Amino acid sequence: MKRSFVKITISILFLMLNFAAGNICYSQSEVLQTGEELNYTVNYGFIEIGEVRIKLTGKKQSGKDVVYSSVCSMKSYKGIPFVDLNSEFESDMLFDGKNIYTLRFKATETKDEGKTIIEYTFHYDSNFVHVFKENLGNRELDKNISINQNVKFQDGLSLFFESRLNSFSSDNFMIPVFMNESETSVNYYFSSTKEKIYIPLFDKDMNSFRCNGVANFQGVFGLGGEFAGWFSDDDARVPLKSQLNVIIGSVTLELKSFKRTGWK
Repeated sequence: MKRSFVKITISILFLMLNFAAGNICYSQSEVLQTGEELNYTVNYGFIEIGEVRIKLTGKKQSGKDVVYSSVCSMKSYKGIPFVDLNSEFESDMLFDGKNIYTLRFKATETKDEGKTIIEYTFHYDSNFVHVFKENLGNRELDKNISINQNVKFQDGLSLFFESRLNSFSSDNFMIPVFMNESETSVNYYFSSTKEKIYIPLFDKDMNSFRCNGVANFQGVFGLGGEFAGWFSDDDARVPLKSQLNVIIGSVTLELKSFKRTGWK
């Protein structure tokens, strides 16, 4: 009787461990879906001041790894005082089966007087980033900047996907970032406790995993400092809501619409 009980217990544990391991692998593979488009409203208090659109546009094989391409647009609405933002970002990111990191990043800021373009191309084997910067048609920077050996970096857009991949763990993370032509970082951790939040798009409370962190840099529109985010409780780990600090103070992003096969 005791031997049978032990055998049954071991069998159940074996099945549970295999299911858990398989689920983690399956889950991470579900995060990155080509064609996914996520649209967010940006709210300052009760005022909707703009929108953010993020799309995973392409996928190609690179040896054993996969390179994904993504685009993001950030725009403020016309007539909003003290807010004028019209920026587009592109990122080519290599996924090694567990983590993602930047190969190329391009940012374009459009204003009435013209465009500012910044492009980073990462040469990890040679330990440098080629930086190109053009302001209103004038080339301001075109040079190689040395980076630490054996360090893989994120940009502002690739962090969006890397954090989703990391959300399957409740560890603390210190993620290297290349921003403003220099090395910096972002620190964040995920809570393993599910948290219910109300999402107007679905008109109900939804289970989520919360992320808290600190961006040790100043990004677009003064983005930096402490932040919080809530990710869907499923294998897609879709960011549902976030709270960020920018030039004008604290803003909230909420999922407004989406295109993602099989996600409801």
